Amino acid sequence: MLGSLTEADDAVQDAWLRVSRAGASDVENLGGWLTTIVARVCLNMLRSRNRRREEPLGLHIPDPVISAGELQPEAEALLADSVSLALLVVLDTLSQVACSIHRARM
Repeated sequence: MLGSLTEADDAVQDAWLRVSRAGASDVENLGGWLTTIVARVCLNMLRSRNRRREEPLGLHIPDPVISAGELQPEAEALLADSVSLALLVVLDTLSQVACSIHRARM
């Protein structure tokens, strides 16, 4: 979502700090709650990136690709299915948030 592993790590750490301060003992769906927090932190980072307009250094070093070795075709298919399901859950959550924001503005 953010385009770099460093920024993604920063977003997860920021979300962890928020969760540790808020106390999650009353949360029924902890996974969904954490996903929402991380998504909102990422969106805030993207918004602030648009406001600051940083100049690139000229040299782009891509993030390293982390892999656990070569996957077998069956494991690769299972991984692809789980990633697509996770993406659908995130997109559904974001669309619900966008709808509630739209209704609140009306």
